Amino acid sequence: MNTGIQDAHNLAWKIASLVKGIAPSSILETYEMERKPIAIFNTTLSVQNFRAAMGVPAALGIDPAVANSVHQIINGGVGSVLPYGLQRVILDGIFTVGRAQLSEYLLNESNPLGSLRLARLRSIFKEGKSLQLQFPAEDLGFRYLKGALVPDSNSSLGAPEPPTGRRRDYVPSADPGSRLPHMDVRVLSDLSSEEIISTLDLVSSDKVEFLLIIAPVDKSWPLAHAAVKVAKEFKASAKVCVLWPNGTVRGIVAGSKVALTTLEDYVNVVEVKRSPTSSSWWDICQMTDKGAILVRPDEHIAWRMKSAIVGDPIMEMKRVFSTILGVKPTKMYETSN
Repeated sequence: MNTGIQDAHNLAWKIASLVKGIAPSSILETYEMERKPIAIFNTTLSVQNFRAAMGVPAALGIDPAVANSVHQIINGGVGSVLPYGLQRVILDGIFTVGRAQLSEYLLNESNPLGSLRLARLRSIFKEGKSLQLQFPAEDLGFRYLKGALVPDSNSSLGAPEPPTGRRRDYVPSADPGSRLPHMDVRVLSDLSSEEIISTLDLVSSDKVEFLLIIAPVDKSWPLAHAAVKVAKEFKASAKVCVLWPNGTVRGIVAGSKVALTTLEDYVNVVEVKRSPTSSSWWDICQMTDKGAILVRPDEHIAWRMKSAIVGDPIMEMKRVFSTILGVKPTKMYETSN
């Protein structure tokens, strides 16, 4: 189910981009490019999890293969023509034998066979080889290696590690293709109430809008203007978020309002740390506090700059949006000119 929801999340903004004339039909090809490896991985993990679950009854002397054979016999071949009452009698007899394997008479430490089976069961649980109900690393930490994104030029992209079937903790990442990491932030505005939201809430859910998260440094302002300008050239939109460190003074934040005063859509937010020792936003993203992140409408990172941008921000943003949307450079420059 998680995989299916992720599929829809990935495809929706791409269909919208095509319908609105923002991107060519080739953007739909990135759907399979991005999602198929994840679907294969999740399917493999699910099968492993099913087999792990079957290890528990097997350790207790209830062979899942026998249950499958009974199912095939009753639902096909000779069993299917037997009267319903007779089918039920046969099943009750077979299940009685199975339930006997779980009886207190057999399954206890005094019985050598029962003691051995209980030891196997404890080993399965201790080693985490039983049924797993949560996979946070796989549900949240999956990453697209290629598609509608700009990979880091200095990163080596390899195939994801094969699924282990064991629970792994989710580790936030700002690598292109990863889901935008969560952090509580406080919205700074002229209103008396200051709302606390997640960084994920900054991403629009009702239009093809990219989110540019920037550091509050002078070199970020030209990049912000460039992103908004270039996005408009591609018939898309971009919202700018200035993410300030915890404890920022309001007077300092006012400086961004002057630098971004001509932008229609931007927001100032400040980190809300859970504790004084909590990591900062840029530390979580493993970036410097002079970096920038461009987020797609599906909350996945399309591009990032770990430190201050070097060169012409307009040209860089044209390269970025052209790559993400699959628009050929010649068309891009004709649009610009």
